[in-house]
Amino acid sequence: MIKFVKESRKDSDAIENLLDIAFSPSRIHLSSYSLREDVPKLESLCFTAKNEFGDILGVVRQWPILIGHAPDNASLLTGPVAVHPIVQGEGLGSSLLNLSLSRAKDEGWKRAILIGDFQYYRHFGFKQQAGKSITFPPPTDTRRVLFLEIESGSFKRLNGKVHKYL
Repeated sequence: MIKFVKESRKDSDAIENLLDIAFSPSRIHLSSYSLREDVPKLESLCFTAKNEFGDILGVVRQWPILIGHAPDNASLLTGPVAVHPIVQGEGLGSSLLNLSLSRAKDEGWKRAILIGDFQYYRHFGFKQQAGKSITFPPPTDTRRVLFLEIESGSFKRLNGKVHKYL
């Protein structure tokens, strides 16, 4: 039986191991990691999927970012979302992402950005960048920058560079 629970401090090592398995240790060189460095994750939106033995089989994390310079433009950087290969395809990633985004909406977040595969994340409402003038730090494949309006219209007239939220 799988339980979906908030991430705790004692989960840290197991999560890092899972992320290494899912994405490789070189993941820390991705541009999205530069936005997470020295910025605390949003603990109320970070969840794990654990089996009956307490093993972490999946994780979703959310981080605050800023688009442009106005404080009203605070947004979520969704991810990483990772599932252990032995249970991929069983819906754990979907469950984790839906739980986290639902909580984000409850907490008043208006929008989220994610770097990922459009074919997978479009099922959650994420859209590609078409026509948006939001710049993600390099190196980033702009086709993988995905946007989710948690609140309808929240990306209208929003432009600028994505920054760390400090």
